[in-house]
Amino acid sequence: MRLFITTAVAALAIAGAAAAQTAGPAPAPAAAPAAPASGQYISVSGGFIGKADYDYGFANGYRFEGDVDAGGQGAVAWGSALGNGWRGEVALGYRSQKSSGVLTTNGGAQFDFDGGKVTTFSIDLNGYYDFPVAGPVRPYLGAGVGVAQVKIDDGMLDDKGDALTLQGIAGASVAVSPRVSLFAEGRYQFTGAIKVKTTSGAGDKEQKLNMTGPGGLVGVRFAF
Repeated sequence: MRLFITTAVAALAIAGAAAAQTAGPAPAPAAAPAAPASGQYISVSGGFIGKADYDYGFANGYRFEGDVDAGGQGAVAWGSALGNGWRGEVALGYRSQKSSGVLTTNGGAQFDFDGGKVTTFSIDLNGYYDFPVAGPVRPYLGAGVGVAQVKIDDGMLDDKGDALTLQGIAGASVAVSPRVSLFAEGRYQFTGAIKVKTTSGAGDKEQKLNMTGPGGLVGVRFAF
């Protein structure tokens, strides 16, 4: 929790500094009917997060292999243009996915668990480059780093932990007015290492989990 809060405060401070750099007289409008090339924006998006898997052990030697189903995700971001096609943003994200898994004992017996859930709250610093093409459609590439708080409740483990997040982004936006753009993007998202603790008759065991999977978002961006 401390890592999550510290990163959130730092991210907001960086975003404020970036916003201050863009303050001042508005730039001349671009010839192409695209969103303003400088200034700040707010975006809202929703989409899916793909399948993932994870595994962990217990102090008594038992192992649990979990599968996370595809689920939904959403994000709200505040960003600012940095010039020459570059922009940066602070994004708050939420993901919700169902999970299942198999517990294997020391003797090789296996037990199935269904009806679990994995939820993730994240705050990310994302950077983008919008390619300078003519027309209302503008492709872009991006990358992000941040921190997430992941809660796992899969029938054997009920715990949450902070983790580093990394993501690669590719998408395109289309301007529907000088200040409003629609966008769609694909993401490859990594979350780990998630610190959790398992408990058994032999005692507690601390360990780290990783989750990696594809995702996608569609949304709207409002410039101001």
